Amino acid sequence: MSDAPQVFDLAEVDADAPEVVLAWVERLRAAAARGPVLVRACPQMLAHTLYKAALLGDAIVLESVRDEEAYG
Repeated sequence: MSDAPQVFDLAEVDADAPEVVLAWVERLRAAAARGPVLVRACPQMLAHTLYKAALLGDAIVLESVRDEEAYG
């Protein structure tokens, strides 16, 4: 197994809907089972969900979180 993290750049991902957030949580959790994961430009709601689910740490690391407004 390689020590190089799997990089996910989510700059173009729109994760406002709960089902989209859930799909990304499952995808990142599955990737983390194979090795370290680095997430760039993570949407705020997804970052919050990963934090609340205690999934952040050695396996999943947020490099950056997008600064988003809750309502435009």
